[in-house]
Amino acid sequence: MIKQTEYELRKISEGVFDRSTLMTLYDLSKKNLIRELKSIVATGKESNVYHGLLNREEIAVKIYLVETSDFKTMEKYLRGDRRFSSWKNHRHLIYNWAKKEFKNLSRLQSVVRCPKPIGVENNVLVMEFIGEDGIAAQRLKDSPPENPKRFFRKIKQYMKAMYKQGIIHGDLSEYNILNWGEPVIIDLSMGVLLDHPLAEELLRRDIRNVLNYFRKFGIEEDEEKVLDFVRKKC
Repeated sequence: MIKQTEYELRKISEGVFDRSTLMTLYDLSKKNLIRELKSIVATGKESNVYHGLLNREEIAVKIYLVETSDFKTMEKYLRGDRRFSSWKNHRHLIYNWAKKEFKNLSRLQSVVRCPKPIGVENNVLVMEFIGEDGIAAQRLKDSPPENPKRFFRKIKQYMKAMYKQGIIHGDLSEYNILNWGEPVIIDLSMGVLLDHPLAEELLRRDIRNVLNYFRKFGIEEDEEKVLDFVRKKC
């Protein structure tokens, strides 16, 4: 069971947990998917990420915020995704958003380095913690690679591997790639299937974002050539 009382959980969360989220956390603890919440790793408009424990394993617990999320943007990425046909209200939309990231992580596990998904329920996603002793790996934005060319090649390969698995990240940039000795892809809730109406636009945006970041290290590649590389079957 989670060790914290309801009061302690609210203190850790800085007041963002509603009763429904607290109940979801307790349900996950009963299923042995969370044992303890320790500290906040990252905060944002649409989600907070917490460091936790599952037995002796460090985990990341991502809680999607029902009240402050950008529902119009979420709907744009969910509509056209055949895995999610409808939702009754904003809360149900957030639940689908959490499931979407879980499904994308599960689909990409075998081909790219990304957090291993452990479980999802309602607006709570439990996954592998990228870091050590409660200290999370830094984003590429805050931790430039020692070997930019090697990192860039790896990220290109990841984009190609994701494409072959039928997924486009949709928000790939130095903000959503961790530097943990190698690139680690995170924040896959926006990821869309190849038949999504926005797939082409999002793929080009991902490539453009990556090229813009690595340009500061003197790496110059043509957007169309990278696009061809990603799409090429072999």
